[in-house]
Amino acid sequence: MNKEEAKTRITALKDQIWEFNKAYFTENRTDVSEDVRDALKQELIALEAKYPDLITPDSPTQRVGAPLDSRLPKVTHYTQKESLTDAFSHDDLVEWIDQMQRSLGKEDEKFAFVSELKIDGLNMSLIYEKTGTGTGAGQEPHECSSDVILSSSKDEIAASDAQASDSTENATHTYSLQRAITRGNGIEGEDVTHAAKTIESIPLSFHLPSSGPEPACPSEAPKERRREPGPDFIEVSGEVYMEKNTLDEINAELNEDEKFANPRNAAAGSLRQLDPAIAASRDLRFFCYSMDRESMNGLTLQSQEELLAFIASCGIPVNTEWRLCEDLKAVEDMYDEYREKRDALPYDIDGLVIKVNDLRMQYDLGSTAKAPRWARAYKFPAEQKTAQVLDILLQVGRTGAITPVAILTPTHLAGTTVTRATLHNADEIERLDVRIGDTVILQKAGDIIPEVVEVLINLRPKKSKKYHFPLHCPSCDGELLRPEGEVVHRCDNPKCGAVKQERIEHFVSRYALNIEGFGKETIEVLLQEGLVTDSADIFYLTYDDLFQLPLFKEKKTENVLQAIEDRKKIPLERFLFALGIRHIGRETAEILARRLSWPTQKLTVEEKEDLGPQNSLFGIQKREVEVEGIAMSDIGNALADIAEDELAAIDGIGPTVVEAIKEWIAEEDHIALLEKFEHAGVLALQPEGSNLEQIFVGKTFVLTGTLPTLSREDAKAMIKERGGKVSSSVSKKTDYVLYGESPGSKYTKGKEFGVEMIEEDAFVKMVS
Repeated sequence: MNKEEAKTRITALKDQIWEFNKAYFTENRTDVSEDVRDALKQELIALEAKYPDLITPDSPTQRVGAPLDSRLPKVTHYTQKESLTDAFSHDDLVEWIDQMQRSLGKEDEKFAFVSELKIDGLNMSLIYEKTGTGTGAGQEPHECSSDVILSSSKDEIAASDAQASDSTENATHTYSLQRAITRGNGIEGEDVTHAAKTIESIPLSFHLPSSGPEPACPSEAPKERRREPGPDFIEVSGEVYMEKNTLDEINAELNEDEKFANPRNAAAGSLRQLDPAIAASRDLRFFCYSMDRESMNGLTLQSQEELLAFIASCGIPVNTEWRLCEDLKAVEDMYDEYREKRDALPYDIDGLVIKVNDLRMQYDLGSTAKAPRWARAYKFPAEQKTAQVLDILLQVGRTGAITPVAILTPTHLAGTTVTRATLHNADEIERLDVRIGDTVILQKAGDIIPEVVEVLINLRPKKSKKYHFPLHCPSCDGELLRPEGEVVHRCDNPKCGAVKQERIEHFVSRYALNIEGFGKETIEVLLQEGLVTDSADIFYLTYDDLFQLPLFKEKKTENVLQAIEDRKKIPLERFLFALGIRHIGRETAEILARRLSWPTQKLTVEEKEDLGPQNSLFGIQKREVEVEGIAMSDIGNALADIAEDELAAIDGIGPTVVEAIKEWIAEEDHIALLEKFEHAGVLALQPEGSNLEQIFVGKTFVLTGTLPTLSREDAKAMIKERGGKVSSSVSKKTDYVLYGESPGSKYTKGKEFGVEMIEEDAFVKMVS
């Protein structure tokens, strides 16, 4: 991108970001996720860093917040509000530490950090004014200690409220809540005092002692000037938030078009209501995490942990999930822990806020024009991101299905770098109006497959062109067909090289036969050399066939051949999945393997035996053993003979699956393929536990939390072996939620839906 192109892109990005910010911060509307706004902002930061002369004062990177709500009074902040610089990776944190060391001129400086949860709420400042002695209006003042020197124990912070009441003897300064202001654009905020006073956890007044030692962290005042504790104003800041359960209760009473998208929008919308009764009815909460530096004059506070303790002692709520971290590893450990348990929290978080613990060091590090140098917002991996479409290509699947794929600028999404995303089909391209050059929003479908969910039309370049879906297969040039009633185009050529490649890749993949050593490139060469034409040919490969391939040396050739030999006896559910029948995924394959009657017989097969070098020239010989299993021909007969209505009667098998099975087994090529497997000595084994009583037939389980003794996989296997299903989400059709320690939102949903909740002990009794 040259400078002229960058200038055009920067202008478009600024306009789009301000539009999204106005919707989010002012209109309490979520047009896109915060991840998307972050991604656009990071792109803007990168372009402005490359072309600093293109930075303008109105750029979102140079300002805080968004335009203000015109309905509420505007108030100028005493000091300009800052925003936090984001960090998205370990490397970002390492770079931050390096920057602080250079800023202090100490390359070996060590830092201790206080890591706090980053609450997804609305930023608000509370200003308390000194009103003399006595009590504040409307509420008994809370007694507050100015000499708080505590360890990092959250129990002590929680107890500080009670301790303070024993120290009222010198409490002569009373502070009363005068004003509550949103962050706004950092310079001005909205006056929301009328609504903030309805938040029950916020004290309307508190006391401060009138004497104390020399302040540990003065502001701009000379250090030798002694100040009496108790400035004229005390300003603290934090987040107004709404708990998830409260949002559900509010939305249940609203029309569909009035429902709030998330707790943050609901909290912001409630706080900005002109009628305080609305805020009072919506159970808003507040967590405080900072105090204006001028307000700390005269207080003996030396660290961030002591500051949090002091705020809590004033009766102002502080989130107690913070942690003192002596190094970066402790920060990362906390990050990983809360990334896992975030769904179990009653409120939304989107990461951690990491602050240097030492207040003197905070003061020495200072701030940039808009952000403190001593803090970072360490964001969780984005669930949505933006990227630019470089090209659109077609991918041929194992069933001939054609999937359009967007080739993207590399983008870090949910923990991985994404360069491709599915566009699903021609109709989806038309619906989204995706064009090469577009900026698109990405997310991972089922947390696995990247997909395009929206095009940001305002960022579309002028030279973009509509995409026209091709008429021919990109692999064999055969005509693409779109069967009636389907949205997917297909290549109907059974000899299509791409289809063959995909079928074999699927056959050897992790959840199918799991044959290691067969990568995409190896299969491609085997097809080109004519050594394989289908998946059964794998079992006929010889040492000489493999040894001639690129990167196949003696050891690798022996290992791959042994892996192939080991897979000649394969669990039936894996084999059914590996066949690649349309609509037969892993779950459906397991249902078929356990619910159909499969004819088993004792068969004699060859098995390799390691005798050691002293008993055999090569240390290995073959022997014949008797194994009980299912012959390949019997699999074909069972699928062909079962009546369609009998097959459809199985829970989890619908008419689409029945049709796919019957169509597959009706093709002569597939019967020949099964015979080819049988001649190679391949044998299917009955699923483990298939002789167990099917007590969970028709029952659906959802697992959440950590079970005391059983692993997730063990519990799932025990359910499936007894005919049950395991779902990843709770619905009214869920029969049981099996929960353990630290259960997530699935536990809450299960309770709401009246699902039977069971712990491991009860589950074990059920299966015993």
